[in-house]
Amino acid sequence: MNDYQKHEDLQKSLSRVLVYRSIHENLATSGQPQLDEFDLIAKAGFEIVINLALTDASNAIVGEDRYVLERGMDYLNLPLLFDRPSLSQALNLLNFLHASRDKKVWLHCALNMRVSTLVYLYRIYYLKMSEPDALALLHDVWIPNDIWQQLIQQVHHHYSSR
Repeated sequence: MNDYQKHEDLQKSLSRVLVYRSIHENLATSGQPQLDEFDLIAKAGFEIVINLALTDASNAIVGEDRYVLERGMDYLNLPLLFDRPSLSQALNLLNFLHASRDKKVWLHCALNMRVSTLVYLYRIYYLKMSEPDALALLHDVWIPNDIWQQLIQQVHHHYSSR
């Protein structure tokens, strides 16, 4: 098997992760990966795993942090309450993604809803994607409810007032 085939097989395997999305060569997102899927994530060269879900999410994995760290990846848990997302947490994540743009980052939450909303904002403010294109990609995962629409507006206000 040549390197191209190995890469394609790995990409096909990653696509089985819950609500997987490749954002660019250094950023991928998903819902909660299973333990064996973290092996694939490590094999694909990801260096950092960021989890936005809380440890009591219905599909959370006990010991995820240890499992990820034992596979040689860094682990960051930056939980966002789904029913009360924090503007400061959102801005911290956006800044961290930008600062880590040269590293391979896997960003996940329970169902890729929190993540896809923040990646929508990341696409607009850091990747300079048009708002309609970023919105279409967000809506491919979900249409944010009123609570998340408020967070989006807060982030827009933050960046427009800088």
